[in-house]
Amino acid sequence: MNQAIIFDLDGTLLDTLEDIAISANFALTTLGYQAHESEKYRYFVGEGVFKLFENIFASNPQTQETIQKAVALFESHYAKQFNQNTKLYDGISKMLTFLQKRGFKMAILSNKPDSFTKLCAIKYLREWKFDVVYGAREGIPRKPHPKGALDIVDILHVKPDVCYYLGDTMIDMQTANSAGMIALGALWGFREEAELREHGAQHLVKTPSEVIKLLAEV
Repeated sequence: MNQAIIFDLDGTLLDTLEDIAISANFALTTLGYQAHESEKYRYFVGEGVFKLFENIFASNPQTQETIQKAVALFESHYAKQFNQNTKLYDGISKMLTFLQKRGFKMAILSNKPDSFTKLCAIKYLREWKFDVVYGAREGIPRKPHPKGALDIVDILHVKPDVCYYLGDTMIDMQTANSAGMIALGALWGFREEAELREHGAQHLVKTPSEVIKLLAEV
């Protein structure tokens, strides 16, 4: 039986928090708003760039025009410095090598803009074979809508119920469950165990090594 695994990107494979925070704070300060500590971005990210700024402005709502300006500033800045602090989490390299050797079909599904998702994959993950790399694409609903995940299993020619989905936020757990996949909650990422449990994690893994242990028996 073919086995497959879909990965979230930010907070799962890559620690991107600092670079996201730098570019978002650049956009905010350029528009005359207050910057935020990097740690706060753990709770702002996960639903795409527009929603990132909606979350930032949640206590002081801004117009769509202001948010669009912030998005444009962020994307221009991030394109130039996305790789200044970003890195693979410890153990990711070993995990991906194991899964590839075991014959798992691997894919990435992120709410990060598609161009940035592919840019990060080329920069940091080119050592491994990913059959599909999708970020947020025009006309395709973002996670937690299951369409992106279901499109991927169609391309991989595997059934959803034998596809694992590894992510670090409630959005990922909701995506996995709504797509009928096996939801793995990564505890090394941006969110806490309680959130992942509450939103349907079927397995919780503290380290990438625990993913190897879990899937070694598959």
